[in-house]
Amino acid sequence: MMSTSSLRVRPGRVSDALALRDIRLEALADTPDAFGETYQQCAAWGEELWTLKAQEWNFYLLERDGRVAGMARGESHNERPDAPFLFAMYVSPAERGTEAARLLVDTVSAWAAAEGVEALYLYVSTAVPRARAFYIKVGFTDTGADLAMHRDESLVCAEMRRDVSDFAFHVHRVEPMALYDLRRRVLRDDRPEVDVANPSDLLESTLHYGGFLGERTVVSASFFTTPSPTPPHAASYQLRYMATDYDVQGRGLGRRLLEQVIGDLSRRGSRELWANARTSAVDFYTSTGWRIIEDSLHVSAETGIEHVVIHRYVDRSATPD
Repeated sequence: MMSTSSLRVRPGRVSDALALRDIRLEALADTPDAFGETYQQCAAWGEELWTLKAQEWNFYLLERDGRVAGMARGESHNERPDAPFLFAMYVSPAERGTEAARLLVDTVSAWAAAEGVEALYLYVSTAVPRARAFYIKVGFTDTGADLAMHRDESLVCAEMRRDVSDFAFHVHRVEPMALYDLRRRVLRDDRPEVDVANPSDLLESTLHYGGFLGERTVVSASFFTTPSPTPPHAASYQLRYMATDYDVQGRGLGRRLLEQVIGDLSRRGSRELWANARTSAVDFYTSTGWRIIEDSLHVSAETGIEHVVIHRYVDRSATPD
């Protein structure tokens, strides 16, 4: 997620099907020559089909104070299955001239970088010169290829390319507020009434790390100094609020963040890490060197979700025989 002031861009979910429908229909009505589908086609889709599209599409919603004001998709093209493309890019008229469009493009560019490719591609209709001018402004260049729209071959789209090397994954210490949006969306179902701040967030001993693709925060992790659940119950770091954004899960970014953090903690002289892990995430943790504490299955009073206690030694040489 990236944000400027009250703007927010986030990966869409199945629960966003109706919001997806509304902003897509707005786009098709506003700029009909820019897209491969027509307003009439998509307006005829029922709620069930929009729900299916929300499941199938990797889409992003731009919001201003909770109101959807734009969208984009990041997916492969049926003509170019080897390359990630930016599709369905649209920003409502009230947000044009703000940072909204750039935020959408940068969010999709971050997704493309997580796919391990060098560039993000798009097809822009030559009937919409202002769109092409914007793409040039944010770093896209013409490849020289073009493609006629299937629905109307008189509408020609030029292929453009953007280098995404600036979106390489990196990890660094952050202030806790930088992680709150990701905590809320991934760990608390984006419920606005839930307070995701922790009283210990501001303690000097607490460490917060973010994993970034460019400026976009895609992984969060916070470490609190608390007694270990294993003998001799010495002070150690507890990992909390580990989260990876929906569209880049399974790319190894959480693993890479933990590897760097464990190196930092080792240099600080830390011996052990522990956490209450959701049972759905246990395979990830055990694959990265964590062990499950026997008979530790419990239901979190905070979320109502089953957890187990896990731990690992920061320094392998500290592991008991």
